[in-house]
Parts: sequence; C-alpha cells; structure tokens
Amino acid sequence: MRPVHASITLVAAALALGGCTAAGSGSAGDYTGAESDVAEVVDDLQSAGRSGSPDKVCNDIFTKELADKFAAGNSTCVDEVEKAMRDVSDFNLDVTDITVNGSTATAKVEQGEEKRTATFTFERIGNGWRASSLSG
Repeated sequence: MRPVHASITLVAAALALGGCTAAGSGSAGDYTGAESDVAEVVDDLQSAGRSGSPDKVCNDIFTKELADKFAAGNSTCVDEVEKAMRDVSDFNLDVTDITVNGSTATAKVEQGEEKRTATFTFERIGNGWRASSLSG
C-alpha cells in the first residue's frame, strides 16, 4: 500500500456522495459577511462530494498548495480525492464556528452523526476563499 497524505482520510469523511440519502442543510445561511463566504466553501465541499466531483474539490475548493499535497506518486489530486469519495457513505458537514483574520480564516466543522470535530483553514484568493488545510 502506497502512502497517501493523511488529510485524504478527512476528505473522505468530509465528502458525502451522490448516493447518500441524507442531505446537509448547509451552513452559509447561519453567518454573514466573510464568515458566510467561508461557510459557503464548506457547503461547496459537501456538495461536490455528493455530486461526485473530485475535480471541483481540487480545482475550485482547495488552494493549489493543498491540491498539490494530495498528489501521490503518479496520482493527481483528482485521482486521490475520487478514491476517497468512494469510501464515503453518509457524512454531512456542519460549521459550528468561524474566525476570520484578514486574508485567513478557520472553521470548526462537525462531521456526520458522530459529530467528529475538524478544523479547516482557508485563504482569501482574489475575491473568494479556498480551503488551505483540513485537520481532524
């Protein structure tokens, strides 16, 4: 078994695939301003997982640096995230707290029915936000 970046497990847990029956309600509506924009990225991550869109995760949600961390050997970020998506059955993401500090932000996220807590960090890229790290 070849080593895969440790965050891939968290992405697998964070993404809910199209075959899931439970739909997350989204967190962006619970916040305003920049905090809402950050929560929208988490909602987009969940949505991309449900629709089975690893390319959206790697190209539109992750920073380039985070996407590069997911590349392993001859596999691209898209390959690795797609593999992680196959392992997910029913996980939703609920943002419980967001802290924005200039061009960076941190979100506390609860995952699934077990409510495992993770911390996602974000960077402002242009006019939007991108996930720069995912940690459990």
